[in-house]
Amino acid sequence: MKFILVFLALIFPASVFAQHRVDSLEVMFSQSRRSVPLALGMSALVPGSGQIYNRDWIKAAVALAGEATILFLYQSWHSRGIDGRDAYQLQAHTYWSPVRYAYWLNDYMTYLNQLPDGRTLNLSPIELSEFVLSINLQQPDTWIQSEQIAIRGLFDEIRRVERQVYHGSTGAAFSHVLPFFGEQQYYELIGKYFQYAPGWDDYVALVREGRITWVDQSGEFIPSIEPEAGEGDGRKENVSPRFYQYASDHADANGYLRRASRVTTLLLVNHVIAAVDAAIFARLHNQRIKLRLGLMQDNIGHTYVVPHLSFVFGH
Repeated sequence: MKFILVFLALIFPASVFAQHRVDSLEVMFSQSRRSVPLALGMSALVPGSGQIYNRDWIKAAVALAGEATILFLYQSWHSRGIDGRDAYQLQAHTYWSPVRYAYWLNDYMTYLNQLPDGRTLNLSPIELSEFVLSINLQQPDTWIQSEQIAIRGLFDEIRRVERQVYHGSTGAAFSHVLPFFGEQQYYELIGKYFQYAPGWDDYVALVREGRITWVDQSGEFIPSIEPEAGEGDGRKENVSPRFYQYASDHADANGYLRRASRVTTLLLVNHVIAAVDAAIFARLHNQRIKLRLGLMQDNIGHTYVVPHLSFVFGH
């Protein structure tokens, strides 16, 4: 429409158009200008909307498609990560027991003291009261305050012993102490370090006199008392399949959560790029086209509307 009016203004005299045509062209030019802050703000809020304002349809489609793709990936990966996290925490509550691990530590201290080249440990065993043994470890959400306090005390006892014992096969001190129940590191460590393998329900043990034990009737320790048995960095021969399956499930879930976290950076980048692009091209649009209107008389006294188009490149 703008170009039709300009064309007509070049042909017909002012007596036909009258002065209001000049005003109309001035208004039309002012309306063709684009607001740089508006373009910036629109794409900062919704990538692609500033490009639509600039009538840059291809860039608008790219920005909007990028936003939709990033949001889809975030939702998908975050959802899978949360589901996986819930699943591995349920595995931990169901199949890994701090009580079982405490029993193992008590037997393990005796085992270390019987090693020919071991160093003597003068430690009292972890106390496992009837109250602690009665707590349902598979349903921590149901624990009352006294049960929470008792479990906290059990973990304090476990940590006390862990700081003193060592790996019988290597002589190295334990690298970690057990984080308190429910902490993020608690769920990670029980499927990462072999010292926690005896806490899993399929780690080979005996049940004698109503308790789990790694000592047989004759007082001999069964081989799985030592989780570090094995050569090199490969799978340890005494570590049970549940440990490895849990470690794999834990890694998968956390991998999805990390991807979801990282993709949010792309979301920010998409907003920034779209906003800057919209602002730049709105400004370039205003700079490149300047319309100046004026009146000119010919040598016989006729007045014409004369539009002047100037193209400005750069800043």
